[in-house]
Amino acid sequence: MDNKYQENKIILELSKPQNFDKSAVVSAFSKPLDLPYILGQLLFNRVGGNAYHALRDCELLPRINREFRNPLKMIYESSVARTESFLKAEEMLSEIFVDADFPYALLKGALLSQIYPIGLRTSNDFDILINQQDVQRITDLLIANGFKQGFLRNDNFTPATRSDIIFAKMNKGETVPFVKRIDLPHMPWLEVDVNFSLDFKAKQETDVVKDFLSRTEKSIKLKNGALPTLSHSDFLIHLCAHLYKEATTLHWVNVQRDLSLYKFSDIFLLLDLYLDESFVNDLVETIFKYDLKDECYYTFYYTRELFDISNPLLDTLIEQIKPEDEEVIKQVYDPAQKKTYKFDINYIEYLFNSNRLSCLKEV
Repeated sequence: MDNKYQENKIILELSKPQNFDKSAVVSAFSKPLDLPYILGQLLFNRVGGNAYHALRDCELLPRINREFRNPLKMIYESSVARTESFLKAEEMLSEIFVDADFPYALLKGALLSQIYPIGLRTSNDFDILINQQDVQRITDLLIANGFKQGFLRNDNFTPATRSDIIFAKMNKGETVPFVKRIDLPHMPWLEVDVNFSLDFKAKQETDVVKDFLSRTEKSIKLKNGALPTLSHSDFLIHLCAHLYKEATTLHWVNVQRDLSLYKFSDIFLLLDLYLDESFVNDLVETIFKYDLKDECYYTFYYTRELFDISNPLLDTLIEQIKPEDEEVIKQVYDPAQKKTYKFDINYIEYLFNSNRLSCLKEV
């Protein structure tokens, strides 16, 4: 058994944004724990706000070591302020996109920041999906509203060159970011990343984007209306595909950005909110249509394992999309060298290992 088994189990419980096991949390903190290790993992995995929220709900904050409690409190309070600024920026975007004459959908944090309890899910920028033929339209719209294309580094803006703009459009499936100074607390800049690719392995990706944009829902509620995002099932599949790509690509493992608990927390929350029979049917239909079994099987399988989810509907979903080669969930790929690697240890041990490269063996 991993020598940090108890600590890792409580980290995973504290990472849940809702429906965490209160009795398990209270019981864990009644015993000796390696608090510095737990704190480090919570902060490194960007789930410190989740942990503070859970400990507060369990009425444990007064009883916990202050050197453990106070950093979590600072992270949580900072996240609340950042989220409030992010939501104000979202209102600014809604005023701009009233004039949009093309289909678009906001991705990731734009919706997640609203459905998480405040202070648990922050985001630094807005991702917007459009059809490729509408790149110039959204460029004109954003520039007319004070945005410039360029890069933020250490709170300094560097304008993009013409070659930067052309290279991004031709090779990355996205534009150079659009940036505008707004000077909100914890959010001095408003950054918009425009995507015209979903970066899936599916064939005919242009058609995938077009299909996804044809069934958007105005789920992002604002004071004066709503903004569109992907349908609930498409939104979840999109998160699965991105999590899978980073988790199974050697470059991301090498720079220690392959796995982070906040990504699994996102999946847990969406499953907890939306999972019913109709939702499962929508998921399965789309997963098979665009051949995304590996991506979604990996994500759902390990989300169930990490958070110890007991749900017959989730079990059914996972069984329906099981790929022919189940070993895919233990593999990491190096596209540059065309090599495949594999880990053979328990996934929880693998996720918490500080040197996951050492766990990989070439197939």
